[in-house]
Amino acid sequence: MECRFLACYEEWLQIQGADLNELLQAISSQNGSRARSEMELRELVEKSVRHYEEYYERRRRLLREDGPAFFAPPWCNSFEKAVLWVGGCRPSMFIRLIYSLSSAGLEAHLDNLAGRAFASHGEGLVELSAPQLVLVNELHRSTLLEENRITSQVATLQENLADRPLLPIVKERQRWRRSDTSRGEIGDRGDAEVVAAMGSYAAAMAGLVEAADRLRLETARTLLSDI
Repeated sequence: MECRFLACYEEWLQIQGADLNELLQAISSQNGSRARSEMELRELVEKSVRHYEEYYERRRRLLREDGPAFFAPPWCNSFEKAVLWVGGCRPSMFIRLIYSLSSAGLEAHLDNLAGRAFASHGEGLVELSAPQLVLVNELHRSTLLEENRITSQVATLQENLADRPLLPIVKERQRWRRSDTSRGEIGDRGDAEVVAAMGSYAAAMAGLVEAADRLRLETARTLLSDI
Protein backbone atom coordinates (compact mmCIF):
# COMPACT_ATOMS: atom_id res chain seq x y z
CA MET A 1 0.00 0.00 0.00
CA GLU A 2 2.81 2.40 0.90
CA CYS A 3 4.36 1.85 -2.54
CA ARG A 4 1.15 2.96 -4.26
CA PHE A 5 0.96 6.06 -2.07
CA LEU A 6 4.54 6.94 -2.92
CA ALA A 7 4.00 6.25 -6.64
CA CYS A 8 0.98 8.58 -6.66
CA TYR A 9 3.00 11.38 -5.05
CA GLU A 10 6.05 10.95 -7.29
CA GLU A 11 3.87 10.92 -10.41
CA TRP A 12 2.28 14.17 -9.23
CA LEU A 13 5.71 15.78 -8.76
CA GLN A 14 6.67 14.86 -12.32
CA ILE A 15 3.42 16.25 -13.76
CA GLN A 16 3.75 19.41 -11.68
CA GLY A 17 7.33 19.90 -12.86
CA ALA A 18 6.33 19.45 -16.50
CA ASP A 19 3.48 21.96 -16.14
CA LEU A 20 5.80 24.50 -14.54
CA ASN A 21 8.35 24.13 -17.33
CA GLU A 22 5.63 24.67 -19.93
CA LEU A 23 4.49 27.84 -18.20
CA LEU A 24 8.03 29.19 -17.89
CA GLN A 25 8.76 28.46 -21.56
CA ALA A 26 5.52 30.14 -22.63
CA ILE A 27 6.34 33.23 -20.58
CA SER A 28 9.90 33.49 -21.89
CA SER A 29 8.92 33.02 -25.55
CA GLN A 30 5.77 35.10 -25.89
CA ASN A 31 5.18 36.05 -29.51
CA GLY A 32 2.32 37.67 -31.36
CA SER A 33 -0.44 39.72 -29.83
CA ARG A 34 -0.82 40.24 -26.11
CA ALA A 35 -4.33 38.77 -26.23
CA ARG A 36 -3.06 35.58 -27.88
CA SER A 37 -0.23 35.24 -25.38
CA GLU A 38 -2.62 35.65 -22.46
CA MET A 39 -4.95 33.06 -24.00
CA GLU A 40 -2.12 30.55 -24.31
CA LEU A 41 -1.06 31.15 -20.72
CA ARG A 42 -4.65 30.79 -19.56
CA GLU A 43 -4.93 27.42 -21.32
CA LEU A 44 -1.74 26.23 -19.63
CA VAL A 45 -3.01 27.36 -16.24
CA GLU A 46 -6.31 25.55 -16.80
CA LYS A 47 -4.45 22.39 -17.76
CA SER A 48 -2.37 22.65 -14.60
CA VAL A 49 -5.54 23.04 -12.51
CA ARG A 50 -7.03 19.94 -14.18
CA HIS A 51 -3.91 17.98 -13.25
CA TYR A 52 -4.29 19.27 -9.69
CA GLU A 53 -7.89 18.01 -9.62
CA GLU A 54 -6.85 14.61 -11.00
CA TYR A 55 -4.16 14.28 -8.35
CA TYR A 56 -6.62 14.96 -5.54
CA GLU A 57 -9.05 12.46 -7.03
CA ARG A 58 -6.32 9.81 -6.88
CA ARG A 59 -5.57 10.83 -3.29
CA ARG A 60 -9.26 10.55 -2.44
CA ARG A 61 -9.32 6.92 -3.59
CA LEU A 62 -6.23 6.11 -1.53
CA LEU A 63 -7.68 7.87 1.51
CA ARG A 64 -10.41 5.25 1.69
CA GLU A 65 -7.76 2.59 2.25
CA ASP A 66 -5.64 4.34 4.91
CA GLY A 67 -6.69 7.84 5.88
CA PRO A 68 -4.36 8.17 8.91
CA ALA A 69 -1.30 7.60 6.68
CA PHE A 70 -1.82 11.03 5.11
CA PHE A 71 -1.31 12.75 8.47
CA ALA A 72 2.31 11.51 8.44
CA PRO A 73 3.01 10.61 4.78
CA PRO A 74 5.90 8.18 4.21
CA TRP A 75 7.15 10.34 1.31
CA CYS A 76 7.81 13.33 3.62
CA ASN A 77 10.88 13.85 5.79
CA SER A 78 10.59 14.65 9.49
CA PHE A 79 10.63 18.43 8.96
CA GLU A 80 7.94 18.26 6.27
CA LYS A 81 5.75 16.11 8.52
CA ALA A 82 6.18 18.64 11.35
CA VAL A 83 4.75 21.50 9.27
CA LEU A 84 1.95 19.58 7.54
CA TRP A 85 -1.65 20.64 8.07
CA VAL A 86 -4.15 17.78 7.68
CA GLY A 87 -2.15 15.92 5.07
CA GLY A 88 -0.75 18.89 3.14
CA CYS A 89 -0.04 22.60 3.25
CA ARG A 90 -2.41 25.22 4.60
CA PRO A 91 -4.46 26.73 1.74
CA SER A 92 -3.93 30.17 3.28
CA MET A 93 -0.24 29.80 2.42
CA PHE A 94 -1.18 30.18 -1.27
CA ILE A 95 -2.66 33.58 -0.46
CA ARG A 96 0.25 34.62 1.76
CA LEU A 97 2.53 33.87 -1.18
CA ILE A 98 0.42 36.17 -3.37
CA TYR A 99 0.69 38.87 -0.72
CA SER A 100 4.47 38.44 -0.56
CA LEU A 101 4.94 38.56 -4.33
CA SER A 102 2.58 41.52 -4.64
CA SER A 103 4.45 43.34 -1.88
CA ALA A 104 7.77 42.71 -3.63
CA GLY A 105 6.36 44.12 -6.85
CA LEU A 106 4.99 47.17 -5.03
CA GLU A 107 8.30 47.86 -3.31
CA ALA A 108 10.10 47.60 -6.65
CA HIS A 109 7.60 50.01 -8.20
CA LEU A 110 8.16 52.52 -5.39
CA ASP A 111 11.92 52.15 -5.83
CA ASN A 112 11.44 52.86 -9.51
CA LEU A 113 9.48 56.02 -8.74
CA ALA A 114 12.24 57.09 -6.37
CA GLY A 115 14.86 56.52 -9.07
CA ARG A 116 16.85 53.94 -7.17
CA ALA A 117 19.44 51.93 -9.09
CA PHE A 118 18.07 48.55 -8.01
CA ALA A 119 14.49 49.39 -8.88
CA SER A 120 14.08 46.70 -11.54
CA HIS A 121 14.70 43.77 -9.20
CA GLY A 122 11.45 42.01 -8.34
CA GLU A 123 9.23 44.43 -10.22
CA GLY A 124 6.03 43.01 -11.60
CA LEU A 125 6.18 39.64 -9.82
CA VAL A 126 2.46 39.95 -9.13
CA GLU A 127 0.43 42.98 -10.11
CA LEU A 128 -2.91 43.21 -8.32
CA SER A 129 -5.51 45.84 -9.07
CA ALA A 130 -7.58 47.29 -6.24
CA PRO A 131 -10.63 45.09 -7.08
CA GLN A 132 -8.39 42.01 -7.25
CA LEU A 133 -6.87 42.84 -3.88
CA VAL A 134 -10.37 43.05 -2.38
CA LEU A 135 -11.18 39.60 -3.80
CA VAL A 136 -7.93 38.15 -2.47
CA ASN A 137 -8.63 39.58 0.98
CA GLU A 138 -12.14 38.09 0.98
CA LEU A 139 -10.76 34.73 -0.12
CA HIS A 140 -8.13 34.90 2.63
CA ARG A 141 -10.77 35.56 5.27
CA SER A 142 -13.07 32.74 4.14
CA THR A 143 -10.15 30.32 3.77
CA LEU A 144 -8.93 31.02 7.31
CA LEU A 145 -12.43 30.43 8.67
CA GLU A 146 -12.63 27.07 6.91
CA GLU A 147 -9.10 26.14 8.04
CA ASN A 148 -10.06 26.88 11.65
CA ARG A 149 -13.22 24.78 11.31
CA ILE A 150 -11.28 21.76 10.04
CA THR A 151 -8.56 22.25 12.68
CA SER A 152 -11.24 22.24 15.37
CA GLN A 153 -12.67 19.01 13.99
CA VAL A 154 -9.21 17.39 14.09
CA ALA A 155 -8.78 18.47 17.73
CA THR A 156 -12.20 17.06 18.65
CA LEU A 157 -11.39 13.74 16.98
CA GLN A 158 -8.08 13.50 18.86
CA GLU A 159 -9.80 14.25 22.18
CA ASN A 160 -12.51 11.67 21.53
CA LEU A 161 -9.85 9.05 20.87
CA ALA A 162 -9.07 9.02 24.60
CA ASP A 163 -12.71 8.18 25.41
CA ARG A 164 -13.17 5.52 22.76
CA PRO A 165 -11.56 3.01 22.47
CA LEU A 166 -9.29 3.46 25.51
CA LEU A 167 -12.08 3.91 28.06
CA PRO A 168 -13.85 0.60 27.24
CA ILE A 169 -10.56 -1.27 27.66
CA VAL A 170 -10.05 0.13 31.16
CA LYS A 171 -13.65 -0.60 32.17
CA GLU A 172 -13.52 -4.15 30.82
CA ARG A 173 -10.27 -4.88 32.68
CA GLN A 174 -11.76 -3.57 35.93
CA ARG A 175 -14.89 -5.67 35.41
CA TRP A 176 -12.74 -8.74 34.74
CA ARG A 177 -10.95 -8.31 38.06
CA ARG A 178 -14.28 -8.19 39.95
CA SER A 179 -15.95 -11.11 38.16
CA ASP A 180 -15.38 -14.74 37.35
CA THR A 181 -15.55 -14.09 33.60
CA SER A 182 -12.58 -15.51 31.76
CA ARG A 183 -9.96 -13.01 30.77
CA GLY A 184 -10.01 -14.31 27.20
CA GLU A 185 -13.72 -13.60 26.78
CA ILE A 186 -13.38 -10.06 28.13
CA GLY A 187 -10.27 -9.46 26.09
CA ASP A 188 -11.87 -10.62 22.85
CA ARG A 189 -14.89 -8.40 23.37
CA GLY A 190 -12.73 -5.42 24.30
CA ASP A 191 -10.45 -5.97 21.32
CA ALA A 192 -13.44 -6.09 18.97
CA GLU A 193 -14.65 -2.76 20.35
CA VAL A 194 -11.20 -1.28 19.86
CA VAL A 195 -11.01 -2.48 16.25
CA ALA A 196 -14.46 -1.10 15.47
CA ALA A 197 -13.70 2.24 17.10
CA MET A 198 -10.33 2.57 15.37
CA GLY A 199 -12.00 1.83 12.05
CA SER A 200 -14.49 4.65 12.58
CA TYR A 201 -11.70 7.03 13.57
CA ALA A 202 -9.66 6.10 10.50
CA ALA A 203 -12.69 6.86 8.32
CA ALA A 204 -13.18 10.19 10.11
CA MET A 205 -9.52 11.10 9.57
CA ALA A 206 -9.86 10.28 5.88
CA GLY A 207 -12.88 12.57 5.70
CA LEU A 208 -10.92 15.42 7.29
CA VAL A 209 -8.05 15.06 4.82
CA GLU A 210 -10.56 14.99 1.97
CA ALA A 211 -12.14 18.21 3.29
CA ALA A 212 -8.71 19.82 3.58
CA ASP A 213 -7.79 18.70 0.05
CA ARG A 214 -11.03 20.16 -1.24
CA LEU A 215 -10.25 23.49 0.44
CA ARG A 216 -6.72 23.46 -1.00
CA LEU A 217 -8.06 22.80 -4.49
CA GLU A 218 -10.84 25.39 -4.28
CA THR A 219 -8.44 28.05 -2.98
CA ALA A 220 -5.91 27.39 -5.74
CA ARG A 221 -8.61 27.31 -8.42
CA THR A 222 -10.08 30.62 -7.23
CA LEU A 223 -6.68 32.32 -7.20
CA LEU A 224 -5.76 31.05 -10.65
CA SER A 225 -9.08 31.33 -12.45
CA ASP A 226 -11.44 33.73 -10.70
CA ILE A 227 -9.21 36.60 -9.53
